[in-house]
Amino acid sequence: MSFLNPLAFALAALAVPIVALYFLKLQREEQVISSTYLWRTLVRDNVANAPWQRLRPNLLLLLQLMMLASLVLALARPFTWSEATTGDHLILILDTSASMQATDVLPNRLSEAAQQAQRLIEHLPATARVTIIAASDSANVLVASSTDRGSAERALRSLRAGAGGSDLSAALSLASAIAARERDPEIVILSDGNVTLPRPLPPLPSRIRYIPIGRGAATPDAVVPNQAITMLALRRTAGGQALSAFVQVTHFGSTPVARRLLLYADGQPVAARMLTLQPYQPQPLTFDDLPSDASSIEARLDGRDFLALDDAAWAVPPTPSALKVDLISRGNRFLETALALLPGLEVTRIAPEEYQVPSPAPSAVSSDLTIFDHVALPEELPGGALLILAPISSTQLFSVTGAIKQPTAIAARADEPLLRYVDLRGLQIQEAVRIPLPDWARAIITADGPDARCAPPTSASSVSSPEAVCPLLLVGQAEGRRVAVLAFDLRRSDLPLRVAFPVLLANLLDYLSIEAKAGSTPEPVRPGKPHRLPLPPDATTVTVTKPDGTAVRIEAGSGLVTFSDTTQLGIYTVEANGRFQRFAVNLFDVNESAIAPKNALPLQGAVGPESGHEVSKSRQEWWRWMAWLALALLMGEWLYAHRGELARLRAAIATMRSG
Repeated sequence: MSFLNPLAFALAALAVPIVALYFLKLQREEQVISSTYLWRTLVRDNVANAPWQRLRPNLLLLLQLMMLASLVLALARPFTWSEATTGDHLILILDTSASMQATDVLPNRLSEAAQQAQRLIEHLPATARVTIIAASDSANVLVASSTDRGSAERALRSLRAGAGGSDLSAALSLASAIAARERDPEIVILSDGNVTLPRPLPPLPSRIRYIPIGRGAATPDAVVPNQAITMLALRRTAGGQALSAFVQVTHFGSTPVARRLLLYADGQPVAARMLTLQPYQPQPLTFDDLPSDASSIEARLDGRDFLALDDAAWAVPPTPSALKVDLISRGNRFLETALALLPGLEVTRIAPEEYQVPSPAPSAVSSDLTIFDHVALPEELPGGALLILAPISSTQLFSVTGAIKQPTAIAARADEPLLRYVDLRGLQIQEAVRIPLPDWARAIITADGPDARCAPPTSASSVSSPEAVCPLLLVGQAEGRRVAVLAFDLRRSDLPLRVAFPVLLANLLDYLSIEAKAGSTPEPVRPGKPHRLPLPPDATTVTVTKPDGTAVRIEAGSGLVTFSDTTQLGIYTVEANGRFQRFAVNLFDVNESAIAPKNALPLQGAVGPESGHEVSKSRQEWWRWMAWLALALLMGEWLYAHRGELARLRAAIATMRSG
């Protein structure tokens, strides 16, 4: 802070006589009386001969000294330097994206940007015009080429940060078009720098300045930590008896942090997990056995950070759909019974001699899963997932090199998810097919025993190790689809008689049907983006209830409605002819969650600390605030000095009212 009139500080010497007045002893007029016996205490100070007294704490003295200091500061005219514009037309672009809700500067970044914009407007010449553009996924002109400072201030006060991203392409195009018609315009962008710029960046017909907003925004390596839920997806397990949630949490910071993740099903807590998050390392998490009848799942990070918007995410379960299964078998009562017990399956049994591989044409009807039960596989395998039981011969996917007599089944991994709730102890297998483990597969169950070693490969199919233990169950991704191979015939083991059999079959079908179920999972909706609502053919109107409870009624034309008001995060409920459907809107934007402000933008012709161009400065004087403070102190001092008279006046008024 500097001063335009520092000589005014000489007036501070007036404090000396003010303080001196409080050192002087009160002089009273002498009167002759008969006795001073009862007045000894009151006249005690008159007994001393010194004209001074000890300075005692006095509120009046303090108020008078503070008033004098305020007056001296006001006369000294303090001021600070601030950035200013010197053009005839100031075009302000204010970022209103989700990251501008960050609270690293209070109350938030958008409020700070609005205050800085207001200061720029206050330093404009009276004849200069102002244009204000709010920029998010789209551009909105709030004030167009106006000299009305009141309307500009109202527009800045009405700004609200949205929940979406910020693409400055439209805003810069608008600003360029306006600036092209002006003599001396200047474009100022107020943002945290987490924006999308047009590529390639067109030349701008005016000076352009970027004012960074956020904590430490003036430094190139500012760090503002934030944790965000960057993914939430649901899928139904085999049979649709439960939901499984996939959650991804990312920490945007420089040091590890601990957060607790909570999951809610229809508002009721169902799971919680403590996380230790490493900087910029997305942490994937899976939650199984969630209630299958839940209409929505919410994931929420417990605690607070600088951006609360991405601490919660929502998802709706995928619509249940039947899994189409072709069973190529000569008859297997155990397998058919187990498949019949699993809901959500449409099983078609086909005799091996009648089976024809479906055409790969998109219009051809094909199954999601094909099960070959101890039959020869066709030369050309069908599309979709494959479950092969006790293969008879080698195929293009693996080689069969012999048989294993009475192998002992053991789990390849103790924590294998496909063997969850499956007990292999005491499993009896008469004979299994010897299949060296292909490169595309991993072993789930392996064979143990003197005859359990696999021979070196005899075909073009390679194995990971010639000395590997033979698998009894292997799974993997081959030729773009999921494949599982069980190396023994169910009828030559006691597996179908065990409780583990339907559980293992359900786990395998859950694994093999991932891709098929992915097609029924609702696509995530981004804030502000339109969402197409499929409606029943007879629907004429549809009502959409937004997360805040407000409802929007839409006329349905051709059975398909596009809903664009998706600016709120959360669950939207759609009702048409008494039928309901839901969809979720989530942020899921890494650019918005990484809220560390950028100190510069790659803008051609930009001025600022990183560009090397000099930024115009203006003085901002503070003497008016000092003068108002001195006036307030003067009023306070007068009220305190006359508090006795004021008390008597109030008492007199009260007496008059009562009388």
